Amino acid sequence: MRLATYRNLSPGASGDRLGVLLPDGRLADLRLCYASCLAEKEGEGRPYAMAHARIPRDMREFLQGGANALAAAQKALAHAEGALKAGKTPAGPGGEAAALAAGQYRLRAAVASPGKFLHTGLNSIKHVEHTGNKRPPEVPGAPRFTTSLVGHEEPVVYPRQTKMLDYEVEVGIVIGKRCKDVPRERAFEVIAGYTVYNDITARDIQRDPARGGVFLGKNLDTTNPLGPFLVTADEVPSPETLRVACRVNGQTRQDECLTDMIFKIPDLVAFYSQMTLEPGDVISSGTFSGVAIEQADPAPYLLKPGDVVECEVEHLGVLRNPIVA
Repeated sequence: MRLATYRNLSPGASGDRLGVLLPDGRLADLRLCYASCLAEKEGEGRPYAMAHARIPRDMREFLQGGANALAAAQKALAHAEGALKAGKTPAGPGGEAAALAAGQYRLRAAVASPGKFLHTGLNSIKHVEHTGNKRPPEVPGAPRFTTSLVGHEEPVVYPRQTKMLDYEVEVGIVIGKRCKDVPRERAFEVIAGYTVYNDITARDIQRDPARGGVFLGKNLDTTNPLGPFLVTADEVPSPETLRVACRVNGQTRQDECLTDMIFKIPDLVAFYSQMTLEPGDVISSGTFSGVAIEQADPAPYLLKPGDVVECEVEHLGVLRNPIVA
């Protein structure tokens, strides 16, 4: 499934909701489709109440529901797909529109409020070589915060504090089970799915501890796009060989495979699970070669207002964000 956190743009609608991508390209509301399924297929007398209990509005809370929540989402998707095959528009029990076309909704960060967002740096062989860094002796981690997260097509507001804004395509690894001390060979058992991540970085701040260093240089408001979807692990057959790319105004800047990672996905899960990981926590892969700061003259490559950045990951989709003043 391709799950999303979205906001309905219809008058009167409010708050984030959870959706799932349909075969026709529309986004189905998980809660309404599940309520309709309960009413029509199972004769449930209180479909809205049951749907509200099993499918919350928040992705982290949804993942905390584990197998039961995923099963409910699968039923909702199957019900919506059945309506499409019958030539009908998916709807809630009361006839509410439950499938939205592009322009009727806005995608938010796939996991809008992760309990922990753990970032991995210097984790690509070529990226380490091209930046002149030595191979790191261990997995370096730095947190990200929810105020910095935005979704697909949401604007990245160029921070006034920086003059060196850079792009970094990465993969977000989303945890699906509460776990601790996970051995490498069991790492994939605790992963709910994957998403695309753009770790937009203020390089001048990152490199100056007096101005906030890595902590602030990677946490300015709106500088961490995440999405467009959380693609469940069953739809990503070979996550360790995914191809990633970043384009700025259509020009390819990064093009690499996860095989270039120094610490692989199982290594990252094993390392970070030395502390308890919970459903909805996100671990980033680290970026790859081709970022602006690697260039002999970074200036022409650095982001500026008016640019459009696209981060694409095989099987996961394209995350697109405009840079605005």
